Amino acid sequence: MTVSEIFADRRRFISRLRFEDTGANIVPFANPFSEQVALIDALRDPFVKTVVVLKPRQIGISTANCADTFWETFTARKPLRTLVAADHSKTTKSLFGKFLGFYEHLPNPVRQMNPFRVNRVDKTLISQKTGALIDHMTARGDAHGRGWTYQRLVAEELAFWTNAEEVWAGLRSTLHDGPDSKIIIVSTPNGPGDFYHQRVMAAIEAERQGDRTTKFIFSRWSDHGTYRREPPAGWEPTEEEYQLAQLHGLDMPQLYWRHEMVHGVEGIGERRFRREYPLTVEDGFIVLEGCWFDVEYLNAIYNALPPESVGERRIYRKPELDMDYVIGVDPSWCTGGDYAVACVMDEKGRQCAVLSMNAGGEALFAERLSDLSRYYHKARVLVEANTGGAGRVVIRKILQDQIPIWKGPDGKDWTTHRGNKEHAFSFARQMVNGDAFELVDHSTVSELMHVREVEGKIEGQDGYHDDHADAFVLACWALRTCPGFDGMAKHSRRNAVRRRHPMNIIRSAVHV
Repeated sequence: MTVSEIFADRRRFISRLRFEDTGANIVPFANPFSEQVALIDALRDPFVKTVVVLKPRQIGISTANCADTFWETFTARKPLRTLVAADHSKTTKSLFGKFLGFYEHLPNPVRQMNPFRVNRVDKTLISQKTGALIDHMTARGDAHGRGWTYQRLVAEELAFWTNAEEVWAGLRSTLHDGPDSKIIIVSTPNGPGDFYHQRVMAAIEAERQGDRTTKFIFSRWSDHGTYRREPPAGWEPTEEEYQLAQLHGLDMPQLYWRHEMVHGVEGIGERRFRREYPLTVEDGFIVLEGCWFDVEYLNAIYNALPPESVGERRIYRKPELDMDYVIGVDPSWCTGGDYAVACVMDEKGRQCAVLSMNAGGEALFAERLSDLSRYYHKARVLVEANTGGAGRVVIRKILQDQIPIWKGPDGKDWTTHRGNKEHAFSFARQMVNGDAFELVDHSTVSELMHVREVEGKIEGQDGYHDDHADAFVLACWALRTCPGFDGMAKHSRRNAVRRRHPMNIIRSAVHV
């Protein structure tokens, strides 16, 4: 194979790059794992402009990102400029070392085809042939590049940047928005509500809405062969560990490695482990303090759910004869902001369907809500009536369609205020924590995990919507008046055993 052929093929060129591994050995980048391949493929896609990666510690994602950036720079035919910003000077030095290693370990004939000028002080590599460059800096409050305009912006460990939003705004202003522009964000999570968390949620939401310009990549620690350790003879996992193994397909060496990382002499504890070595996206941002619902229990449910159903209307359980249904509705104007959400529950406390929209307008949402109610035997609908007028519009529309509306004891529509919201959420908490309800929708469970009480106000945690949670709570409140609902009996019967058997309430979802 000729050098020019190697140059032309991104994967082939990258596979021949050599770098220093954690053992100080010079090794080829020959066998990338699936997440590294996914990252390289996303960066190769001309439609993708933003890539957000959530990863565990020390798995080589940054190496793959550096390798792709090096290929882009080395093979560029024009002055392509990349800015690599990191959380700490040590990280900046390490990344610069990777790029320098890629260049210095090229075969000499290849290196001479495009010689680079290396500035070790400024940590910059510049092609003497094309002017393409890779620039490095540590993200600080005054970081704005070196007066250049960049086509690529790489943010390493964004979750750990000081004043991340401010610094990002400054660096983002240096990015030229053209056909070659790309933003690559790679980080281990550092807890909920920060700027990186917001970027992750925005990327997930963009993908959910079908945005081809955004790609979210998540890497689980269990997918990497280095994270395992043979257990000693006689070691047995705890009941919780065994359950985790079943949910995520962990083998005994993986389970023992996790056990030692959490509980060993040098263990880092459960909370920090889940943040630094997530098995799910939720693990990286989960909060235990101040949460309204039992987060650990909901997390077990979330981990056991079938693959996420997509689309505006998500049917998990078809209507049954002689079954009563209710629908809780958190409306909106459906103009790209908050979601309008409808949650269907049956008299047995099972979540049956979700309608979720944030585009098309409130009239279209109301029309589809009417269709959903008719599908479930004209289920009664509880609509929050005080959402800036949108709720009233929805109520008028579904009344025209002869859909039954839930009314309070005073004969009035539901209007949320601090008092009745606390009552409704308290009832939902009692039922959820007592295993009286069966939850199957990813968005609902995720939002419930992030409902908090702050200064007496119940709301979603920063970075999360709460529209699905609100719709579910309203459905729960309406369910209280269903003749066949026996939630309190279920709550009393199951509460003692639910923690040992979270899988018992998970059923295979029916998607239609």
